[in-house]
Amino acid sequence: MRSEEILKKTEEGMKEGNKILIQELVRDLEEKGISPVIAVDGEVKELNLKLIHETELQDFEQVLEKFGFKKCDFCLLEEDAAQPLPDSLYPTSGNVILIHKESSKIKKYSAGNNSHWIVDFHQDLENKFFTN
Repeated sequence: MRSEEILKKTEEGMKEGNKILIQELVRDLEEKGISPVIAVDGEVKELNLKLIHETELQDFEQVLEKFGFKKCDFCLLEEDAAQPLPDSLYPTSGNVILIHKESSKIKKYSAGNNSHWIVDFHQDLENKFFTN
């Protein structure tokens, strides 16, 4: 085998290994009930969200449907980046982390007040970011 072929096969093996590790991580989180919002079966596990509003979840599902995905194709995690204001139930900022289970691609979007993570996600689907 030539060195270019060896490097290519090594890279492919590493990508496949990372994909398997991410899939195992997602499955482990979901089995333990640790905060993936969208579970393996596509059902919302926890609705005590701090950044993501239920209407955003509905918009998320509509975007998925538009591009032929199901909510069970993704793991959606919420990451707080700020403390809530004293008179507010919700933090002002944070991140939504989306993991596409089949490709194991991960993308982090800013979330919270004045964010547009759904629009950014829509654009990523248009640009085929999450496809193999």
